[in-house]
Amino acid sequence: MNNQLTMKSAGWIFFVSYVTGILLSAWMSGQGNRHHEDLYLFMGYVAVGQIGLNVLPAVLWCRYRKISLITVFRLHRVSFKNVMLSLLIYALCQIILLFFHQVTEVFSVWLGAPYQTSHYPVADSLLSLFILLVSIGIIPPICEELLFRGVLITGYAWRGMWFAAAASSFLFAIFHDNPYRLIELFGAAFVSSLLVIKSGSIIPGIIVHLLTNSVYVLSSYLQGGDMLEGISRPEGPGAGILLLTLGASIICFFICKWLLSRFDPPGEKEKEQKMSSSVQWIVPIVASVGVFILKLLYF
Repeated sequence: MNNQLTMKSAGWIFFVSYVTGILLSAWMSGQGNRHHEDLYLFMGYVAVGQIGLNVLPAVLWCRYRKISLITVFRLHRVSFKNVMLSLLIYALCQIILLFFHQVTEVFSVWLGAPYQTSHYPVADSLLSLFILLVSIGIIPPICEELLFRGVLITGYAWRGMWFAAAASSFLFAIFHDNPYRLIELFGAAFVSSLLVIKSGSIIPGIIVHLLTNSVYVLSSYLQGGDMLEGISRPEGPGAGILLLTLGASIICFFICKWLLSRFDPPGEKEKEQKMSSSVQWIVPIVASVGVFILKLLYF
């Protein structure tokens, strides 16, 4: 019995998580979307979706195939230096991600389709803030990192780490079901993937994901509305602002590239074996894209 996670298995694990998550959301919608009003129900919905549908399938498959969960989830120790470098890169990359956001806004205006954010509850009290920090700021980052930067990077690493980073980031982008944010989500996921690969551990990915989601929840609470809507404009950014952000992004890119070169080598050596398997690993990716398009067109 093969005790290593294959590309095909990783892809089907994602497909199962993605489709069952859509079915869960559809069922909740059929019940009147009560989880949008009841935050305790929302937290239960998140727990079932993230733990039960995003993590459990991988755990069950790895147990069945006798594959090490520590290896698949990349649960390795990481140096303090690598954590600090990850935080610096994360902070600088926010400028680059802001540029991606602005470019998406511009194209949305040109196409006559105003930019739309994903819709999440916004806290209006300290209790609701705590519930949403758990439901959005803690549970999803941990579970999504285990799936995307754990399972998918490990599985797709057979074709090289750059491919693994790109493929897992692409699936992360479509997983969130918002065509307006595909570029932003891909960029954020790719940065997280590089941090995980360079450090050899999923811990930096979890930390920056926790920060991203928690800052979103807290900022939305403080401004009394969705944080992304607060930085979006119906007419899109002006040319001057766009050029300024582009210039800052280029500077940040080269700084981040230098910071990545300063990482301590990972304690666990990465495998970059070339696999001569069939193209069956493509099937779950194509199927996932098909589901994304169908959901976009008909639901």
